[in-house]
Amino acid sequence: MKNHYKNKIHLEPPQGLINDPNGLSYFNGEYYVFHQWNRFSCNHTYKEWGLFKSKDLLTWEHKGSAILPDSQIDSHGVYSGSAVVAEDKLRIFYTGNTKSKFGRKSYQCLVESEDGQTFIKKSSFETPNNLTEHHRDPKVFYFNNTWHMLIGSQNLNDRGTIALYTSDNLEEWHYQGIFFESPKLEQMCECPDLIDFGEQQVLLACPQKRNVFEDTAISSYSGYYIGKIVNQSFQSFTDFSSVDDGFDFYAPQTFRDPKGRCLMWAWMSRMSEQEEQACPTKMFGYMHCLTMPREVVLENGVLLQKPLEEFLNQRRTLEIDYSNWFIFEQKEDVLLFEVDFFETATKFQMELAEGNVTLTYRNNQLSLKRQSWLDNQMQAKLIKIKEIKKLQAFIDQSSLEIFINNGEKVMSLRYFPKTPNKVHQFNCDTNHKATLSKIEIGEENG
Repeated sequence: MKNHYKNKIHLEPPQGLINDPNGLSYFNGEYYVFHQWNRFSCNHTYKEWGLFKSKDLLTWEHKGSAILPDSQIDSHGVYSGSAVVAEDKLRIFYTGNTKSKFGRKSYQCLVESEDGQTFIKKSSFETPNNLTEHHRDPKVFYFNNTWHMLIGSQNLNDRGTIALYTSDNLEEWHYQGIFFESPKLEQMCECPDLIDFGEQQVLLACPQKRNVFEDTAISSYSGYYIGKIVNQSFQSFTDFSSVDDGFDFYAPQTFRDPKGRCLMWAWMSRMSEQEEQACPTKMFGYMHCLTMPREVVLENGVLLQKPLEEFLNQRRTLEIDYSNWFIFEQKEDVLLFEVDFFETATKFQMELAEGNVTLTYRNNQLSLKRQSWLDNQMQAKLIKIKEIKKLQAFIDQSSLEIFINNGEKVMSLRYFPKTPNKVHQFNCDTNHKATLSKIEIGEENG
């Protein structure tokens, strides 16, 4: 059976289950995207790091296993983390997870590589006494002439928090206390990230509500604050806002590339256990994907996420249309559907794959709906937005990312159409220009 769900611009594993992007970096002339990986099965019972590499952000090669759970301190999983390049070495930081009859134990671990192929485990440290063993996902960055490490954590009152460590040499780390805490961080915080924009910083976090009796997550999502680091803690200027307003987005991670851009990937899933069990790609031996890379910028106090110029430069225009009703077909290509509104849009509707996905705007409300592959019911995400001037939709074979107003809002989702040839349509009464392009990438990713 031919796999018509296979994506072209969203990184997918060769087999097994992929989740969080890890260790984003640029080393020896190549981009590195490590990731959480169960290469044996489509479930979460095993965690190692796999690795994608690319020279151009467009074509990627999967290099297989990178870091294995083969030591006493990571025997139950090589959990998420980050990477930096220092002194011509790739320095990787991850959480080693262990479990026993006495409970969970976490270790923050350092791995080094001189060639990007061999990864040597070097050192580790344990959790401080004022935090629980839900202490993971180290994000390392350089700020004010010092190396900083943020770790998502939980205090002894079972509330989410973010811990801070500092180091002069990336090997010896000193616990400085709580970097940030808020009721919005729920009962546990995962995958913290810090983006430095000079005068201001952006703090990313993934709050979880947890079942304390079963030690499992009940719900989780990704959000951010805009604020500033003051005296080794983060002071927020804004409320907590969603990074992505769609269905499938979690555990975002960022890094600065050689061009100085802040690039971000995320895990393109927030599926429930039942949705994972029913996921159509399981019949082909793999599950989940990552988002496209996005450039993150802060403009006039607004966080924007934009598709990379590398992808936009691969556009080949197929059709330009100004009519009220535009119908187009997609086969095995990646399509970019762009709409520029000449006047403020009051209402429009985009319908993908014969109604499998709909995007509707009216009364200053944007509604994204998709048909569930679990029970065929329509699921909905709603956001308030005063006006829409531009729409960009990257339509892959089973992934969709929608950028509104040059990245002011983004909505991402997985969808699984029943046929390989998909008919899409767009209906709008407002004066506009609709451009349909094919994204030509070349070899498939994965």
